[in-house]
Amino acid sequence: MSPTQIKPEIANADATVGLVTKPRVVVAADVNEVMREQLEFLIEHAQGGDCGCPQCNRYHRARTLLLEAFAESPRRAVASMR
Repeated sequence: MSPTQIKPEIANADATVGLVTKPRVVVAADVNEVMREQLEFLIEHAQGGDCGCPQCNRYHRARTLLLEAFAESPRRAVASMR
């Protein structure tokens, strides 16, 4: 039994329990940071070559989506005008 748990027989609302527990709040991770870390992981994994594993497949899907999403970015549009 963990130190934050008490036995049912001593759980009495009127009695004070020696161990005070506070609800634990976990702060949500920044979505952008999580996505960046995942992408960095996939890039590092794929640098060793395509082994056909699920991580390599995820890398190829992410790469395809990102290339499609940024195909008409302002930077690329300016570069193509030169």
